[in-house]
Amino acid sequence: MGISLSEAERVELVRRAGWPDRRSAVRAQIVLACADGMSNAGVARVAGVAVKTVAKWRRQFAVERMAGLEDAARIGRPKADLVLEEAERAQLVR
Repeated sequence: MGISLSEAERVELVRRAGWPDRRSAVRAQIVLACADGMSNAGVARVAGVAVKTVAKWRRQFAVERMAGLEDAARIGRPKADLVLEEAERAQLVR
């Protein structure tokens, strides 16, 4: 599955490839390498991930473009909001 990028997508992916968030950076690097014509195995070697991971992000990007690189919603109960009284908050800050 070949990937071609618009100039705006390439600029955004290069920007994301430099992010400190490793997951986002690796996803961007994978898509950039795929767009440059590398095979899944070649990209996996360079990025230090499994071939299956490269195939997943190549497919996600091909179908959903930039939106496909975002984290999926996690399953399970959402974290509860911590509600503190002013006195409790003051005690924690000390």
